[in-house]
Amino acid sequence: MEPEDRAALPSPHNLPTGDFSLYPMEHQITEAVVVGRKVTLQWSDGRVSEFHALWLRDNCPCCVHHYTLEQTYEVSQAPDDLHPASVRLNKEGALVVDWAPEEHQSIFHPGWLRAYCSSAQSRTDRWVAPTLWDASTRERPDGFAWSEVCVDKTVELAWLKAIRDDACALLHGVPTNTEAVGEVADRIGVVRHTNFGGFFDVMIEGDPVSNSNTGIGLPPHTDLPTREYQPGLQLLHCMANSVEGGFSFLVDGFRVAEEIRQVDPRAFALLTTVPWDFANRSRSSDYRWRAPMIGLDADGHLFEIRAGNWLRGPLNAPFDLVEEMYAAYQLFEKTSHHERFQIHFRLEPGDCLIFDNRRALHARTAFETGSGHRHLRGCYLDRDELRSSIRLLERRERQDQVFSSFGSEKKAPRV
Repeated sequence: MEPEDRAALPSPHNLPTGDFSLYPMEHQITEAVVVGRKVTLQWSDGRVSEFHALWLRDNCPCCVHHYTLEQTYEVSQAPDDLHPASVRLNKEGALVVDWAPEEHQSIFHPGWLRAYCSSAQSRTDRWVAPTLWDASTRERPDGFAWSEVCVDKTVELAWLKAIRDDACALLHGVPTNTEAVGEVADRIGVVRHTNFGGFFDVMIEGDPVSNSNTGIGLPPHTDLPTREYQPGLQLLHCMANSVEGGFSFLVDGFRVAEEIRQVDPRAFALLTTVPWDFANRSRSSDYRWRAPMIGLDADGHLFEIRAGNWLRGPLNAPFDLVEEMYAAYQLFEKTSHHERFQIHFRLEPGDCLIFDNRRALHARTAFETGSGHRHLRGCYLDRDELRSSIRLLERRERQDQVFSSFGSEKKAPRV
């Protein structure tokens, strides 16, 4: 949404937020008081929020560039004695803060404040736990028709959310030409180039540079754990598949991690803290990185999986941990290799599998190289591309809902 379009929004949604997105006003502020260097808000549902003065001043919605909405206020230059001189609620329910000794006034959208409340409950509410799956809860990735994704934003958003939330999705009816996988990727974001190029082909080669270009079976793995930032998404578009065998299967790496956490907490601790060395050495490149097999984010949530038996370098760990580390690694591999954690399916021409390469382990069964032709064309993207596309579609969806609820015949602002 461009800044000048916000004025077209029905009140009170036209309150500035310093953001391009719209924020729902599901709860109202009932009271606002200043307590020292903080502002305490009471909400209509009983929740209490505390906002530090510096945080509020740093995020003043009017102290941004009028077009880019990037901050222009330098909080590092704020007076040492900066404080809210007064606070009140205006007729639209927004929080108004008058600052001293700066002669400045900030008006905060209640929906925006609620979205960024730092209370423990609000922080918990903002984190959505991933829905884990295995063979008992899922048979194959959710399927979507490429023709519908291209013309229906609701279907497109559902497809992207399936990739984000379930770590995999299948498109059906994608044209079987070499450009098609790039067209699918373009609906998500920018293709990430690697030593395999922007796009790569998975097919039998006489002088293969990867096991994927042979007919042997591939155990569950993630691609390029050897990189500092292993690709977040992988697309595999089936151009042809007439061989005997060559079935695809996926494993939810987060489900495997949670299983290990439950059955062997010590192994889980080792796999999340002690790094493995990963290496991809070939005649033309040499990529190496060192990281735990199970990655946790700053809040302790599962963040990524790095797995690939043939991509491990020599373990570099204190001698006293070597035996335990190998036991933990074997547990991870045996768990991910168990059929109860795997979903099997066959890719047919026109199918395009998209999965989260930092969560879903992918694999295939062996196939007879002379029994037919199997050709997959693929590429990588980063998770950021997916999340950005989802946010833009959600922004549009929210704008449409706002205008619809007010009965406006105006066209929704541009995004």
